[in-house]
Amino acid sequence: MSKCIKTFVALLYLSAFSLLAEDKTLYIYQDADLSNHNESSEAIQKGIEVAFKEINNQIEGYSIAFKYLDHRGNVIRSKRNYQQFLADPNALVIYSGIHSPPLIKNRNFINENKALTLVPWAAGGPITRYPSKENWVFRLSVDDTQAGPVIIDFAIKTQKCRSPHLLLEETPWGISNLTSMTKALKKYSIEAPKVVRFSWNLKAKGAREILNEIRQQGSDCIVLVSNAVEGAVIVNEVLKLSKSDRLPIISHWGITGGDFHEKVSSEGLSELELHFIQSCFSFTNPKQSPLANHVFLQLQEHSQGAIKKATDLKSAVGFIHAYDLSKLLIDAIKQAGITGNIAVDRNAIRLALEELGTPIRGLVKTYNKPFSAFDEKQNFNGHEALNAENYCMGQFGQHGEVLISQGN
Repeated sequence: MSKCIKTFVALLYLSAFSLLAEDKTLYIYQDADLSNHNESSEAIQKGIEVAFKEINNQIEGYSIAFKYLDHRGNVIRSKRNYQQFLADPNALVIYSGIHSPPLIKNRNFINENKALTLVPWAAGGPITRYPSKENWVFRLSVDDTQAGPVIIDFAIKTQKCRSPHLLLEETPWGISNLTSMTKALKKYSIEAPKVVRFSWNLKAKGAREILNEIRQQGSDCIVLVSNAVEGAVIVNEVLKLSKSDRLPIISHWGITGGDFHEKVSSEGLSELELHFIQSCFSFTNPKQSPLANHVFLQLQEHSQGAIKKATDLKSAVGFIHAYDLSKLLIDAIKQAGITGNIAVDRNAIRLALEELGTPIRGLVKTYNKPFSAFDEKQNFNGHEALNAENYCMGQFGQHGEVLISQGN
C-alpha cells in the first residue's frame, strides 16, 4: 500500500472517529395521540422544547433532540411505539399524552422493560401505582385518585347538586374515575350513584338518548368524564335542549385537550353552566410571576409568531405541565450525570427523580422533593408531583381559553 493510500485511509478512520465522537445526541420521545388530539400533544411538545431550549438543548455534554410518535389513541400502537423507544440506544425518556388507557393497559410492559416514562396529562389513577418500589412512571398532572373527590366536592358544595349523575366514558380512565367518585360520594350519603357509560365515537343520537335517560331519572347535575371529541357531542346536544332542561355540568379536564372550543360555539358556552378541573396555574390568571412572564416570552419566540397572547395557546395545561416536568427532568439529569450507557442512565435518572432535593421553581408551584419511592401501602402518591391542593376549577372564556375560577 502506497504512502498516499495509507494516509488517505488513516484520514478516513480519523474522520469516522471524529463523527462518532461528535454524535453525542440523546432523544426525548413522546408517545401520544397526534391524530385525534393533536392540540394537547403539540402543547406538551412545546412545553418540553421550551424547557430544554432554556439550556440550549445541551446537557452533560450531550445534545438533546426530540422524536414524536403517534399512537392515535390505540393501546397496541402505543406498545409498538414503546418498543421503538426501547430499541433506540440514545432514547433517554418518553413522555405520554392525554390518554390514560395506553398507560394503564401497558403499565406492566412499561415497568418490566424499564421504560422511563413522564406523564404531563393522562390522569388515570393506576398509571403511577405499579406495585413495586422500582417504578418507572412519574406524573406531574391531575391524578384521578385525588381529583375525583375535588370534582365531587365542587358539585355538591358549590353547585349545590343533590342528585348527581355520573356520565363516564367506557375506558380504563372512566373506570378510574368511577372508583374515586363513588368513594367520594359516600361522604355525602350517596351510596349508589346513578351512572351512564359511553364509548369513544359517540354520535349525536346516542348523546340525546343518554341525556333523556339522565333527565328521566331526576338528576340535577352531570358529572362528566370525557375527552374533547365526545364531550363536544354531548355539550352540543345539551345546548339543543330548552334552557329549563339543561343541567349544570361539572367535568374532568379531558374536554380541554382538543378542539372542543371550536366544535362548541362561544355563544353556546356562555349559555351553559360548565366547570372543569385544572391545575391552578394559567397564563390567563390576572397576576403572573416573573417566571411565568419569562416562560411566555420564550413560548412566543418558539412559536415563531403563532402565539401572541395567552388565548392563542390551546390545551395550555399540556404546555404548563410538560414545562414543569421537564424542569424536574433536567435537574435529575444533572444530578445523575450521563455515562453513555442508556440503561444505566435511565435508572440513575429514575432514582434522581425520587431524590430531588433542591427546590425547583415551576409554573404551577415550587417543587420541594416532588417525587419519592413509591410504596403501595405507605407512599401511595410517591410518583405524583401535584396533589389536591394544586387543583382548581376552571371555565372557558369567550375565546376558548381556560379561566381559573375556584381553588380546592
